Amino acid sequence: MKIEHDKVPVEEFTPGQRYTVAMQGRPLYTAEVVKFHGGCWATVRVEKPLDAAMGMHYQPGTTFDIKVAQYEITPEGGE
Repeated sequence: MKIEHDKVPVEEFTPGQRYTVAMQGRPLYTAEVVKFHGGCWATVRVEKPLDAAMGMHYQPGTTFDIKVAQYEITPEGGE
């Protein structure tokens, strides 16, 4: 069974910008977008973990790909 979801337009997730990344209401880390692949995937670089327990998983400088639709993404300093 294929999961269907709305794609995020390229202009809504901007490389070079900083975002807060959360999952199920729990803030995980702040990150800079390195590359947005459009639709589902983005490469992010962690700036700082937002929860002490997450520090070992999300160390500053770590770069990896995320499936954008699985997270709550908020522009840093945004709503």
